Amino acid sequence: MATLSLKLLIDNNSNKVVFAEAGKEFVDFLFGCLQVPLCSIMGLLSEHDLVGLGSLSRVYESIENLDPSFLQSKASKDSLLRPIPTFSSNTHTPQLLLDLVPPTPSTPSFQRSFTSSSTPAFGSPFSQPNAPSTEEKETGYVRDVVTYMVMDDLTVKPMSTISSVTFLTNLYVKDVSSLREKMVELDKKKVFELIRASFYSTTVLTDVFIGSKVHSGLFFFPFLDK
Repeated sequence: MATLSLKLLIDNNSNKVVFAEAGKEFVDFLFGCLQVPLCSIMGLLSEHDLVGLGSLSRVYESIENLDPSFLQSKASKDSLLRPIPTFSSNTHTPQLLLDLVPPTPSTPSFQRSFTSSSTPAFGSPFSQPNAPSTEEKETGYVRDVVTYMVMDDLTVKPMSTISSVTFLTNLYVKDVSSLREKMVELDKKKVFELIRASFYSTTVLTDVFIGSKVHSGLFFFPFLDK
């Protein structure tokens, strides 16, 4: 699985991620996760030795361990543990999702591969997207005409110089000198950690890339490094 880069803006005073600057590929991945069945996500986390999603993981294990004789058919167990994602036929599936969920014959392939090239600097000017050409083959979910701002809680917004300044003001960030930029790589391990963190935490980027365990009254269970 290839990796892609994210640029984080970190507040050294609080040791938290303020926001991340991301390209189309990462945003496509976040949006596409909503189309992946919950059971598929739980199975992936289990296969990679990550702590399960609370009591739901016990439900998953119960199905795994249940004798087939108690189910109406073998297909019932397979359909519960290995449901087929229903990706939209109107868009090509993002590569990050194809790397995680095996495609089916009906799953549209994502033709555009991503790279780990650097994204534009913070505060890149925001311009209104042009209308897409009827001949263009759109891939993924969002337009590749702007850089996107991904908040610590995974809220996604188009990025602009004005919105960045306003956002920092709303967060009462007064000491700009306490902010630093950090480039991070999103590899397969980090992808799984990010998915899992999104079920527990509202400070996902901080938890995954800085390692804080407790935020906003939520306890973030540590990952198993195996």
